[in-house]
Amino acid sequence: MAAIRGGNQSPIITQRYLNTASYAGDPTPGAVVSTANVSGSIVQPYAGMVGGILTLSEGGAAVLSDPINGPLLFAGDYQYLQAYPNSTAAAFVQGQVGFAVPGVGDLQAGNFWITPDGTTSPQGQILGIALANTAKGNYWFFQIAGIAEVKFKTGALNNFSPAVADLVYVDQTPGIYADCIASQDTITAGILKQVIGRAWYRPPVVGAISPVFLGIGGPQYFPGT
Repeated sequence: MAAIRGGNQSPIITQRYLNTASYAGDPTPGAVVSTANVSGSIVQPYAGMVGGILTLSEGGAAVLSDPINGPLLFAGDYQYLQAYPNSTAAAFVQGQVGFAVPGVGDLQAGNFWITPDGTTSPQGQILGIALANTAKGNYWFFQIAGIAEVKFKTGALNNFSPAVADLVYVDQTPGIYADCIASQDTITAGILKQVIGRAWYRPPVVGAISPVFLGIGGPQYFPGT
């Protein structure tokens, strides 16, 4: 059974940092190898970690931030999820948005899956922000609340002069990175569904990872079963 919100305060963190970009995630909950990786062995999974939420203060997040291969993490909630095993994309990209799997299962059903596929129709509910390049089928932490480091699209942002506190939403092409809403934009129901939060601390930069105060439309998550 997954831990209740804030209950997973002593998880097994298999890496020194939560956001080492190159880390592909845990093949088995709480373990860096699976039974399939080790001939003749049975790897003990820590299934209770899946769905558990680690709540970090600003200081705690800083301690678990990779100083070389990841941006500084901020205070917030970090949920241990499984990258959807049947996703089209092979892996997440650090800072990209992750979604629920449309029509397959949701967190209330006990399937703590998150998918990097952002072009699925209908697009899934926003669940979290990737901390690393987690491969499909593997398990790792995704930020679900607080101030997250979010990757913005490489093309020109919708708001050519983004500023702190601007609304940030999921760009629909390709649908995995962030964009900024301009003051003159017409706000549609589709845009509102894909709002991630507001730009925080410094203005977003094209193609870069920038801090966003999560809220409004997402991420949204289920804390337990």
